[in-house]
Amino acid sequence: MTLFRRSASVTALGCLALCGMLFVNGGQYAATFGIAPDQGAGFVARRAAPVFAGLAVMLWLLRDLPKGSARDGLCIGMVVLWWGIAASGIAEYVTGQAGSTILIAAMVEVIVGLVFVIARRR
Repeated sequence: MTLFRRSASVTALGCLALCGMLFVNGGQYAATFGIAPDQGAGFVARRAAPVFAGLAVMLWLLRDLPKGSARDGLCIGMVVLWWGIAASGIAEYVTGQAGSTILIAAMVEVIVGLVFVIARRR
């Protein structure tokens, strides 16, 4: 199994799990980062859930892409996505909007992006 296939598969499963958490109990998910679990947080989380479902489907269906421009595009897109999410989490921590647990999530997001950088090169 190639690194790309493994990375796409594991990330797809993670996105699917995140979709479920956001859809079922998004307000509580926000609370893990020190955000009030109010109606607004739940609303935004439920709206974001399908995005992660779509990512899961794309990654799962495209996990066998051969080296080439399509796979490069998917890898670069994943890097931008995960590093962007990490940067926004760090920014929210720096401005005091999120608690320190967001830094754990940001670390995981940076690692996922890095895995796609490496997978693209192999």
